Amino acid sequence: MVRKNFWICLFLLVCRSVLWGQLNGQAENAVGVQSEDSLMEALGTIPAFTIYKDNYVVTGTSFKGGKITKYNSDAKFQISLRHRLFRNLLPFRLYVFLTYTQLSFWNIYRESAPFAETNYNPTLGVGRNFIRRGRIEGIGMIQFEHESNGRDSIQSRSWNRLTFTGIYMPDANFSFQVKAWIAMMFSRYNPHLTQYAGIGHVGMTYVNRRNRFQGTVLMIKRGGWNLNANWRLGIAYRLFRRDNQFLYLQFYNGYGERMLEYNRFCRYLRIGFMIKPHSVSIF
Repeated sequence: MVRKNFWICLFLLVCRSVLWGQLNGQAENAVGVQSEDSLMEALGTIPAFTIYKDNYVVTGTSFKGGKITKYNSDAKFQISLRHRLFRNLLPFRLYVFLTYTQLSFWNIYRESAPFAETNYNPTLGVGRNFIRRGRIEGIGMIQFEHESNGRDSIQSRSWNRLTFTGIYMPDANFSFQVKAWIAMMFSRYNPHLTQYAGIGHVGMTYVNRRNRFQGTVLMIKRGGWNLNANWRLGIAYRLFRRDNQFLYLQFYNGYGERMLEYNRFCRYLRIGFMIKPHSVSIF
């Protein structure tokens, strides 16, 4: 039953992505205007309910023990959505938005295929787009985020943080992201979470001219003054020219991928299917 419900939800998400992808494409055409005022006004035509971070389902292994087994292999999927609260811009051309991201780890190859962990990340944020030469060249966001694994007692993992994100898009091929946060209100069972899950990150995305191939690099700086970091690399290939479905290869190396085992090192290589925003991916 769990598997059936999962694939039904994934099917609905794909259908929704195709529909919003078409609407987003229309909105992006509408945004192709010259003046900053008219561009800001055209942004109001973009659907308020959109993809936020990349949505994907991947499966793979850590190769722990030297071979692939059901104990070192799993599936991982992420669902991430954003809702803009007001159609009109606020003073200083700010907009307010809500996001919800859910990241799940699924021991799909074991008996009864149990979910190992699901992490929940709702946020409330305010953002501003920066216009130059008739296009969006930068995005700034401040968000209040809560993240937890929804468990209690000794398996409880949670924290709140105030995050500051800057995105710079110099051209159609590259985008750069910097995010830092002030952590607060930790669960008593993860007081050292930032030492492993990080204090900020730096990311880069490359898209080729035909927008068929995308590559991402994400470095998450762990706590301390040394050069320790968690790394996530991604390679995506667009399956259909007019839609935003991708074949996706992801590599993770470091700590903090899962909240429950945030202080345990892991290295995973996974492959699967991804739905990306039409504009810019958020790490």
